[in-house]
Amino acid sequence: MEMIYENVADYRTQTGVNTNRQNPLHSTDGWIYYQFSLYFISSEKKSWSNSRRYCRDRGADLIIINNRQEQDFVQKISGTDSIWIGLTDSDKEGRWKWVDGSTLTTGFWLPGEPNGGRRENCAESYPLKWNDLSCNDARKWICKKNILK
Repeated sequence: MEMIYENVADYRTQTGVNTNRQNPLHSTDGWIYYQFSLYFISSEKKSWSNSRRYCRDRGADLIIINNRQEQDFVQKISGTDSIWIGLTDSDKEGRWKWVDGSTLTTGFWLPGEPNGGRRENCAESYPLKWNDLSCNDARKWICKKNILK
């Protein structure tokens, strides 16, 4: 069951995680706390759909990246690995949407990407920029769970 916390103090009290600004990264049970969210980076590889299912089974979803700060954070925690992010154009070719249904507004695509047409409908962060590829390919992934309402 997903826990949603009213404020940082509640989160700190109930989880024992120190959320001070001096050291914003904290790890607990494989999840990393960063700026009011929990992130999980996999060590195994799965298809985009199976990666998303893994996240959703844990009260999270594939990561949504809406700004440079979060893109830089993803690169920091994933290193040189290619990882699935929560972005797809499976519903309508060329209309990239996040797993929460919102439309992509800011992207960090590699030059010439996305370029896969109907063959490549899922996005990976590879490692500094994004690439589209077949959703059936196996990649690591990052789950994100917001902890504040």
